[in-house]
Amino acid sequence: MTDRTRRRPGAAKGNPVVYGHVVPQAKDVVSMTADALGISQAQAIEAILLSLSLDGDGVPSTIDRSQFHREELPIPAA
Repeated sequence: MTDRTRRRPGAAKGNPVVYGHVVPQAKDVVSMTADALGISQAQAIEAILLSLSLDGDGVPSTIDRSQFHREELPIPAA
């Protein structure tokens, strides 16, 4: 791990939190980006997300939609 510049104290106050479990390869992308740019992992995630080109539905254009299937869950009747 290299030295990284952090945001100034309080700079992220009020920002929403993104949390989720990811595969090790995805975590490696965040770590490598943070190391290469000398920024925190939170700033790297933000930079990665904000650099994505979105389609008309708000989905990153590089995502193959055929890999994902919408599934409706049954809702029990009242």
